[in-house]
Amino acid sequence: MDPNEALLAIAEISIATIGFAGIMSALRPSASDSADAMHRLRLRLMVEASASVMIFAFLPFILSGLVDGDRIWILGSGILAITSPLLVSSIYVRQRQLFGSSLIRETLLFDTFVVASAVLVEIALITNCFSAFFDPRFAAYLLGVLFPLGVAVAMFIRAIFSADAHDRQVPPSNLGS
Repeated sequence: MDPNEALLAIAEISIATIGFAGIMSALRPSASDSADAMHRLRLRLMVEASASVMIFAFLPFILSGLVDGDRIWILGSGILAITSPLLVSSIYVRQRQLFGSSLIRETLLFDTFVVASAVLVEIALITNCFSAFFDPRFAAYLLGVLFPLGVAVAMFIRAIFSADAHDRQVPPSNLGS
């Protein structure tokens, strides 16, 4: 697949994820404060991660006017390597602000996976940026773009399952009185 086609398809997916976040926000029933705060955090992260995917999916088109060939992937990987840690750290800063801890029991496994994946993606981006072991390639840049999309999709799935679990826990209203 051509890199341009792949990036445009990824941008379309990120736009759809933002749309789903809007629908989920509008249709979410009121819940307890902590569940509602977690839901808002997930929706916010969905939108932010998807928006960053959209920006980085279009970045090579902008860079193509400034640099040529493989230099696009070097420069793009460098920009992604700088901004990716900011995206990941913002997740934990918000969790700390909302819940008093950057790691909470309900999301510990997911958080551990995100941090481990972020480190691997960061290594791939830096290696691609400096062309240490191979010629700069689109694949490493693509990995850097797909990482926040994976976070956004995971937030979407977690929001759906948490809404389902919440619906099962809420007692039905007394319709007879």
